[in-house]
Amino acid sequence: MPFLSLRRLLTSFSATVAVSVAAFGSSSLVPLAQAAPKAQDPPKAKLVRIGVSKFGALLNYLRARKTLEPKLAKLGVQVEWKEFVASPQLMEALAVDTVDVTYIGEPAPIFAQASVAVLVPKHSSLRTVSDLKDKRVAITKSTNSQFIVFEALDRIGLGLGDIQPVYLSPADGRIAFEGGKVDAWSTWDPFQTSAEKALGARILYDGKGLQPNSGYYLSTRAFADANKASIAVILSEIAAVNDFAAKNPRVIAETLSPKYGLPVEVLEAVERRRQHGLQPIDRRVIAGQQRIADAFYREKLLPKKLKIEEAVWRT
Repeated sequence: MPFLSLRRLLTSFSATVAVSVAAFGSSSLVPLAQAAPKAQDPPKAKLVRIGVSKFGALLNYLRARKTLEPKLAKLGVQVEWKEFVASPQLMEALAVDTVDVTYIGEPAPIFAQASVAVLVPKHSSLRTVSDLKDKRVAITKSTNSQFIVFEALDRIGLGLGDIQPVYLSPADGRIAFEGGKVDAWSTWDPFQTSAEKALGARILYDGKGLQPNSGYYLSTRAFADANKASIAVILSEIAAVNDFAAKNPRVIAETLSPKYGLPVEVLEAVERRRQHGLQPIDRRVIAGQQRIADAFYREKLLPKKLKIEEAVWRT
């Protein structure tokens, strides 16, 4: 399955901005540059197109809950939900103007959280990060699963060239891992928890201590500037869903289990592991994202240095 290159993200997403951050949410790609000024502001939208990833729990629950639609209807705005595989496809959808608002995890605005981990088979002899040298590691490009691999390698003086990266989608990564085609698999929830429970997969290491993980609610700068009332309603409903999910993980799991085709117990474990909450983007978050961007630039995965602060939307 093709994934967008970061070079293409840089050329395509110049009008993208982060409107808020869900601290320690699910997954990430950061808004990359400030939009050029326009001659006139666009008219307010009568339709907001919300992009969701297939396994984006909170937005998918908000979609199932159907509380957003009546709130936006009071503003004369309708809602259209559009589903995509993962963050890279969502960012591409923003770039080509097929969605107006979406949510992504950490490194995809550029490219670790406790619910992102490098897994190995139950009886694997691999025990430390250094044991990954020369091994086949399944990774999803332009995601936090890629960042935690090369960040951990960098800390012990190794790089991506010291392993054999196998770039796969999450679903294909599971197949390769289960079939013994790779030695390790870097992935996130719910894939991580599912593999632990169903396959007995063991965590070699996770994102703890590598980078505080945040997820970002993104929009184009033009849409955000022209539709502040709609953005405020959307974020208010997302905050409510965050609060509900923190207190009712079983309900979230039961609602999403038929859609995901995963056991309720797996999804409940995912929700209990997740830290919920919605907060504005602050200096700490910007600094963390800048560190990731700088790391990718050093690895020559970015064609130029980025200034993350330029992508933060100010009302």
